[in-house]
Amino acid sequence: MIELELRFKTPVEWIRNLVQTHSAEIRIRDIRASSEGVKDLVEIFSPEGQVEGLSNDLNMSKPSSEEHLKIMDDYHATAIVNADECAICREIHKWDLFLTQARSDEAGNMTMQWLVPDEKTVSSFLHRLEEDGVKFELLKKSRLSKKGDITARQEFVVKTALELGFFEYPKKINLEGLSKRLNVSYVTLAEILRRAEKNIISSYFKKKES
Repeated sequence: MIELELRFKTPVEWIRNLVQTHSAEIRIRDIRASSEGVKDLVEIFSPEGQVEGLSNDLNMSKPSSEEHLKIMDDYHATAIVNADECAICREIHKWDLFLTQARSDEAGNMTMQWLVPDEKTVSSFLHRLEEDGVKFELLKKSRLSKKGDITARQEFVVKTALELGFFEYPKKINLEGLSKRLNVSYVTLAEILRRAEKNIISSYFKKKES
């Protein structure tokens, strides 16, 4: 199993517009081929707490997404959007690529991470992107290794907390909100985070000393 990470240069216009106009962050959670074309399940984050205005702009640029858009709170919305204009999305579902993360940066570029079964699939996929004229930068390609610093549950909780802005200042979500999102009690979540943070910090200093 191989971990693959690529950065794509402004893959689609609507993502770049939302990022530049609203300082938004776009995360793609899933890509599916349907009878109506390729669809993306996306999460949209507004750091300024103005997700409603951001959603209005999305509906103007992609009217078909309006009926599939749900505003979760002032900072966060979820939507299903048509992705037929995205060469990357059209190609991905044809390969054995398992999307683990995809998020925009401040320029509107999209960084995507996958787990891929073998080197042959990686090479064939990258070659096809080059043939299609897709501009990308290879950030990482490595064999999947065992992660022994924290448990799988701790990793999931910490990663979710990071993505939702728990570790930012000011926090985008507090401990109570995070516990509701993860369906974990406040006390249990605090203990999971405490143990994970201890293990991560301990591992960091052990590596520094070695």
